[in-house]
Amino acid sequence: MQRKTKGFIPSLYTRITARVLCLQERDLPVILQGSGHDPGILMPGDNTLITAESQMVILDNARKLHGKPGLGLLVGHQLTPNTFGPIGYLALSSPTLLRALMALRDFLPLRISFTHLDLIEMDDYLGCKLKITLPVSEPNFIHLTECFALVIRSLMNSVVGEPLDGVRFQFSYAAPVYSDDYEKAFGQPVEFNAAYDAVLVPRRYMHLANSSSDTSSYQRARDLCEELLQSAPRTHLTLADRLRQLMLSQPAATVSEDMLASAMFTSKRTIARRLAAEGTSYRQVRDATLAELATRHLQETNLSTEAIAAILGYNDVANFRRACRRWFGMPPSEVRAQAPGTLTRTDPRISGSGGR
Repeated sequence: MQRKTKGFIPSLYTRITARVLCLQERDLPVILQGSGHDPGILMPGDNTLITAESQMVILDNARKLHGKPGLGLLVGHQLTPNTFGPIGYLALSSPTLLRALMALRDFLPLRISFTHLDLIEMDDYLGCKLKITLPVSEPNFIHLTECFALVIRSLMNSVVGEPLDGVRFQFSYAAPVYSDDYEKAFGQPVEFNAAYDAVLVPRRYMHLANSSSDTSSYQRARDLCEELLQSAPRTHLTLADRLRQLMLSQPAATVSEDMLASAMFTSKRTIARRLAAEGTSYRQVRDATLAELATRHLQETNLSTEAIAAILGYNDVANFRRACRRWFGMPPSEVRAQAPGTLTRTDPRISGSGGR
């Protein structure tokens, strides 16, 4: 019998796994069976820290539910740098790829305590070497390693702005039965039975400028979202609270009713009914949250209107300007000029809701 392990991992990763499996509300107890947790940890806004031992039980349950090999590759594709919260933001705002990888190395254990990343200099490569610092079964080790390698790939592509050529992925275990899926998943050569698990990145990329790097104003924008995430209670959240939390965890304007229903493992009709029982609607919560974020970004940062529109998830800055006129009766430039605390929302659908 495997001894109990220490460590923790946020419930967010189990939530993502449940979504990959397309679970419904009635299925949630199955993935959590034997973990000591109830389905409440899978709701948006929950920040429960799951012990490593319980997480391994959940991974075993997830593979049984999936019923076929390769779940780690599917989950790994859903893990972006933003999944890692402030650590991901720090990496994405780093000036170079090397600094981004260093940020992940320095702070990854704060997010997933039983992982460690070493950066090893080689002749032509920088090796990103993963270590799992506690004993896990081989299937779970493979699952975690697949996810980690895909996170590194996603981070590199995000920082540089395009897929990198010449990257090598190597794994210490034998080729699994689904090994043909690896080259498709990673888009680069893959080696099995290697001396250690690592992503080898050509050193010529290390000092490329990060196309999305910004100054402290960008970091402040990310800090604002973190402050707002902390403002809602973590227990007994209403569905409106959970929708707000979901919007604050990613570009808010991109959160659709379909996305909320998927996050809650239920249907749009059920979501609408539950929000109506709380005296609100998806549109009301969405607009109130967007209006609050727009106000804070405009009045507390030096970000341009275009940058704020992008952070909030608007593809077209003109749509953001129209939304400001609807919310406040004035364009973004005039919202910025108002004294903090004096702004009045003119849209009756959001007036008095969603504020702090």
